[in-house]
Amino acid sequence: MVVGVGNTQTGKLLIGRDDRGFFLTAKGSIRAPLCYPLREMLLPRIEDLASGQCVYVDLSECSYMDSTCIGLLVAMDKRARKASGGRLHVLNPSAPCRASLEDIGLGEFFSVGTDPIAPPDTMSEVAEPGDKPSAQFVLDAHEALMETSEEARKKFSALKDILQRALKPGKPPRDTP
Repeated sequence: MVVGVGNTQTGKLLIGRDDRGFFLTAKGSIRAPLCYPLREMLLPRIEDLASGQCVYVDLSECSYMDSTCIGLLVAMDKRARKASGGRLHVLNPSAPCRASLEDIGLGEFFSVGTDPIAPPDTMSEVAEPGDKPSAQFVLDAHEALMETSEEARKKFSALKDILQRALKPGKPPRDTP
C-alpha cells in the first residue's frame, strides 16, 4: 500500500508502505511545512503496524532537517514502539543529518543503519499543504524532541515557552515557520 501526502523548492519527501512497514525518503532540505501533513496522515497509521513492523527513514540524500522534522521522527519512533514493538530506523544519514542528530543529543537515540534497505516499489511524494504549520504542531514536535535528551531540552525550552504563550486562550497565535 502506498499513501501520498510533496514538494518544496528545496526538499522532497517520498513515502510508501509494504509488509515491512512505512518507508520515508528525504531529499534536500526538509523543514516543518513539508512535515506538516505527516502528523495527521502518518502518525495515526503507525498505530496499525503489525508486530515487528517498523518505520524506515532514508536520510542519505537529505542535506538538512529542521528541529520540527527531528521532533516528528521522535514522535513516530515512540508511536511505532507502542504500536508494534518496532522502531524508527534511520538509514544512511548524510553527514549534515548525522551532525544535527548528534548536536541535540540524539546520536544514539534512533536505530541507525548503513546497510541498504530497498524501499517499496512504489513511493508517493508528500505534498506540502497550502497552510503554514500551526503553532500547536511545532510545539508538539518540540515537546517530543525535548523528552529525548538534556541537550534537546536546553536548546528548545525557550521556543517551547514562546509557543505555549502564543497558544494561550485569548491571545491570537502568531505565524510559525
